[in-house]
Amino acid sequence: MRIFKGSNGIRVLFAGIAGGAAIGAMALFGGGTASADTTCSATDNNRVERADGLSHCIANAGPGSRADARDTSDSGVATAVATQRGSATAVNLQPQSQALSSGVRGGTGYSFSTGPRSTSISMARDGGTSIAVGGWGGRAYAGPEGAVCAGGFGAAYDSNTGQYCVKSGSVDIH
Repeated sequence: MRIFKGSNGIRVLFAGIAGGAAIGAMALFGGGTASADTTCSATDNNRVERADGLSHCIANAGPGSRADARDTSDSGVATAVATQRGSATAVNLQPQSQALSSGVRGGTGYSFSTGPRSTSISMARDGGTSIAVGGWGGRAYAGPEGAVCAGGFGAAYDSNTGQYCVKSGSVDIH
């Protein structure tokens, strides 16, 4: 894995692009009917878990934390876990995919699976931000090990390590 040591401006720009791409993908592919049975939100030492057929969500929040998980695919998983003033958001939009997010010690994690058979994992910690977007058979990871993108499409950014990646077919940017 190559590590790019550029300016903070590039990292902020990438985070903005990844966030914009995730929101755009949700607008394009997140349509349809989202059932309340696949939306979970928890705050301040609570846990919410729901299942509707093959669709599943889990939100688990420790004291002073917030976790939100949503699966709109009818056959996927969204899991968000936050503790120690952390925040986690996991959104799965496509079938046979999973979005997993965690935020600990004031970290903020965002995980979006926008394509079928995709996986996105964000692990934010120590006041940092981690963003992972997996799409179209892709995998994205952002966390203590940096950023890793593989498969069809993936984008990830971790502010604590300063690493990011974008993978789309033969395009592989680190």
